[in-house]
Amino acid sequence: MRTLPKVGVLGGALAVAALLSTAALAVDKDQVIKDREALMKHQGADMGAIKGFLDGKADEAKATEGATNLVSDIHKIPDVFPEGTGGVNPEGKYSTKPEIWSDWKAFLAARDAAEEKANALAIAVKTGDKEKIQTAFADMGKNGCGACHAKFREEIKK
Repeated sequence: MRTLPKVGVLGGALAVAALLSTAALAVDKDQVIKDREALMKHQGADMGAIKGFLDGKADEAKATEGATNLVSDIHKIPDVFPEGTGGVNPEGKYSTKPEIWSDWKAFLAARDAAEEKANALAIAVKTGDKEKIQTAFADMGKNGCGACHAKFREEIKK
């Protein structure tokens, strides 16, 4: 008879632990979405630094820093997309598509393609040749960032 109350207490404790971990997951999901948005905004700012150089509004050092950051930040992309963290970004403009997780290999392939484009852009920026930079910048925008966004990000229409 003594084992029944212990089992009941243990079962109750496990149920409470499960509820607490579910609540913690919801908080973590919100934080992951915020971290994901911050990473994407940082990458946008890096692209902006390169664009600023192309437009004569920023110096080459800023463009070089942006290109270097872009290459290193691309490695972080899978880390900010753990399974179960789909949802709308904090600004309510975009949402993740379920294909990120249902076709994880394609998602990683898109990240790898973006990394290749970012490396080419960084090399171009280091030359200082604006024509080469513009070509690599356009390729990164269309076939790096843009290709991934087209397949894995959904715009929220209001």
